Amino acid sequence: MKRILTTVLAGILLAATPAAACDICGCGVSYYNPYLFPHLSKSYIGLSSIHRTYTTLSHEGDASRERYHTLLLTAQYSLSRKIQLVGMLPWQFNTLQSSTGERHLSGAGDVTLLGQYRPWEHNSDKGIRQAVLVGAGVKLATGRYVPAATNKADDQNFQLGSGSNDLLLNGSYRVSLRKLTFSVSASYKYNNANSDDYRFGDIANVGIQAAWRQEWRRWSLSPYVQVSGDWMLKDADQHVLQTVSGGSVCYAGGGFDVNNRRLAFGASYQFAAAQDLAGGQIRVQPRLSLRTSVTF
Repeated sequence: MKRILTTVLAGILLAATPAAACDICGCGVSYYNPYLFPHLSKSYIGLSSIHRTYTTLSHEGDASRERYHTLLLTAQYSLSRKIQLVGMLPWQFNTLQSSTGERHLSGAGDVTLLGQYRPWEHNSDKGIRQAVLVGAGVKLATGRYVPAATNKADDQNFQLGSGSNDLLLNGSYRVSLRKLTFSVSASYKYNNANSDDYRFGDIANVGIQAAWRQEWRRWSLSPYVQVSGDWMLKDADQHVLQTVSGGSVCYAGGGFDVNNRRLAFGASYQFAAAQDLAGGQIRVQPRLSLRTSVTF
């Protein structure tokens, strides 16, 4: 599975975007926003539907189109107001269209386990609320991984899991004034080599988000806009750097979330405002996510 790793939203443990993820194969770090919903500091269960599409053009001129649909089950348990444990299980539905026909692949992806800690929180007399969130975790090689039969990018990308156990670090800062919330986040994913002695390049992510919250008696609406950037180092196959790997992409987009402090629903849309992945061989198409959650 010699493929290019990109973020996830899509992106989202972090406050700005689905951050630090293996976006192409769907082994995302997270796909939710811990700061957009106040009730997400509590224990909850959520389900997300993430749709992503990529086009690949090889050096030989062959073109392909890859569609990745992920159903992501997320559960969070709050040990205290400052400490939360998070687990995520993706189920993948992948489709590859090329000149040789159409292929389908479905099954469980890589599980992610995270711990989050809020070391600092401050509320001023002027109504300004600030908070810092830090976290760490692991992505486990639970999804099926089969070494790629060829060096073509579309064959390399078409997997359910990465085959490696990886380390995750992230942090977020949020400031709110009445109805307006601004947040900035960063994350880093350290990838280990898998059983095929293939190591995907580490991934760094930075994002910002601005949200506006309108409340009614029982419900609230939060539209938001977001921008994020991902930077990926080159992959290594048996310690040899792969030229057609790594790169960067800048996402822009927005969405909305509705909740009544127990039930929440949301949708988001993102597009690549600028990108340079795998030496230009991979192009990211707009992506869409739908989600819902319930607290307990």
